[in-house]
Amino acid sequence: MAGDPTLSHRRAEIRQRGITTAALIAVLVVAFRYVSLTSGLFGFPLIENFAYDLAYDYADAQQPPDLLIVTIDDTSLQPQHQGRWPWSRRTHGELVRKLKGARVIAFDVIFSEPEAPGPTDSLEAPDMAFARAIREAGNVVLAAHRAVEMEYRRDRAEVAWGYDKPAALAPLPIVQAENLMPPTSPLAEAAAAIGYVDIAPDADGVFRRVEPLRLGSDGAVYPHFATAIAQLASGVPGEQIAASTAVGSIATGGPACPLDGDARMLIDYCGPTGTIDRVSVWEVLEGRVDPSRLADRIVLIGASAPGLYDLRPSPYRSTNREFLGVETNANIVNSLLHSGARAPATKSLLWALFALLLGLTVGWLAWSSGETLGPLLAALMVVAVALPSFFFAFAFMRSVIAYGAVLLAAVIPLAVAIPQRLGRDKRLIRGQFSAYVSPEVLRQLTEEPELVAEGTRRDVTLLFADVRGSTSLSERIEPEVWVAQLNEYLSQMSDAVFEQDGYLDKFMGDGIMALWNGFGNQPDHAELALNTSREMLRRLEVLNRFWAQHEQRTPFRIGIAIHSGEAIVGNVGSEQRMQYTAIGDSVNTASRIEGMTKLHGRQFLASETAAARISPEVAELVEIGEAEVRGREATITILGFADEEPVEVEE
Repeated sequence: MAGDPTLSHRRAEIRQRGITTAALIAVLVVAFRYVSLTSGLFGFPLIENFAYDLAYDYADAQQPPDLLIVTIDDTSLQPQHQGRWPWSRRTHGELVRKLKGARVIAFDVIFSEPEAPGPTDSLEAPDMAFARAIREAGNVVLAAHRAVEMEYRRDRAEVAWGYDKPAALAPLPIVQAENLMPPTSPLAEAAAAIGYVDIAPDADGVFRRVEPLRLGSDGAVYPHFATAIAQLASGVPGEQIAASTAVGSIATGGPACPLDGDARMLIDYCGPTGTIDRVSVWEVLEGRVDPSRLADRIVLIGASAPGLYDLRPSPYRSTNREFLGVETNANIVNSLLHSGARAPATKSLLWALFALLLGLTVGWLAWSSGETLGPLLAALMVVAVALPSFFFAFAFMRSVIAYGAVLLAAVIPLAVAIPQRLGRDKRLIRGQFSAYVSPEVLRQLTEEPELVAEGTRRDVTLLFADVRGSTSLSERIEPEVWVAQLNEYLSQMSDAVFEQDGYLDKFMGDGIMALWNGFGNQPDHAELALNTSREMLRRLEVLNRFWAQHEQRTPFRIGIAIHSGEAIVGNVGSEQRMQYTAIGDSVNTASRIEGMTKLHGRQFLASETAAARISPEVAELVEIGEAEVRGREATITILGFADEEPVEVEE
């Protein structure tokens, strides 16, 4: 067993290595999450988007009192109502008049091309009729869009709908101004405000963020459709809204909404689809809606009919993410005017430090306490702190944190530690003792690692065995032959020790040292040692008969001694080379008695202290005489088997 570290040393070494590994993992996880090049790797977006969506799924819906959606639905497209889409601009003008009393009327519909006059449009073209209704209302917001391919291009000099660029401004997303397509000129000139409706989803196709402002290549600041609605509803000048971004947020008359590093705002959804009050266009046009329901409301008009394909998946998994595009814009308006947006804290150094400290704490707990207690405490830390951290920040701090960093910095060190920590002592015991004890004793040790106490005094029985005349035998026999024969012998002797649940302490050349009651509880340890001695002699007799029939084998005799007494038992040695063994006077005495087997011509001797523990029914032992043991003042009495005849032994 020489060369095995002590359990305590190996525990300390493994613990330190585990803590270091956990700390390194935590540092790397946080670094990868907070470095832009790697922030999209290792499942960070998946974890954070899932938590974000889950938080909204379980949040209480809050219906905005002043928002109303007028839907272009399937019923409105029926022939008995307005008929197939697209409708005449005159119909839209009539809708504006029917919505009289609303604070803002916003069309989430693209009017980028003029409507060709019909046979009955000789007096006034449809666009002019719609423009007149818009101008008369004075509170209509129209939608622009970004044309990726310029199938239709016109001179935009006549339509200026952006804000003047203020002196101080956040770094806004840049857009080619000539690609932003406002409504046709008569409509754009009549509108109270215009905003682009383009919005980019996250990588998983879900709409969670919006760019409320963009900086045009022409130097103007262009508002999103919802920003334009909020501006008109609040009366805050556009230039003032643009200037508010200089401090990292946007203010449109409601709560300041924080922006991330890309000047995007998190959409604060008020609830799943259907949360915002809605009516059908045909009901408005046919006078089916009570005017009080429209009074002072911010009205958004948009499509809900499936054939019009205005869908934008939302965070609400419980409703299969169904969400209308107009609902998304209405929620952005609500965020800007009422609820405010949650702070995007995914780049916050404070939360990065929190994630790092949490990961270090979990790793330290997992490795610094007991084999089971440590992982349990670390798991509790993950469950009590790491898991709810996102939802705590979401609900109480109105922040969206880098949850992937927080969770993985804690979970990965724990996941690495659990399989190594649980059963660690069993593995250490198995690694140190599997070759030196019987399977039954090994099972007991792995189930109760505390049995291997280090540096304890115990009442033990020791066995020493040695080959007689081994020096002359080794000189006469070829080395490889002698080694092979010794291996056959030592294998059988080891099995004899294991058969009686002994601990095979060490091989000393052709000598053997074994130990009973070195750990656990073996009250009959002396009898177990004696039974082992008998079995060793029986096995040697079988081996000698076998060897006598083989030319390359030589039968030999052995000497065995057992002695009982107190010894210090534990792992002994240096940090590099240790072994679990017994030391003390009793060990020296047992070794000296084994040497006396040569003097008395016997294969077995037992000290009086060992013999006193052996029942006469187990073995009949007779006194051989008294002997002096070097290092001891008093003589000891030695005993042997009554039926063993002494023989002259070769030195």
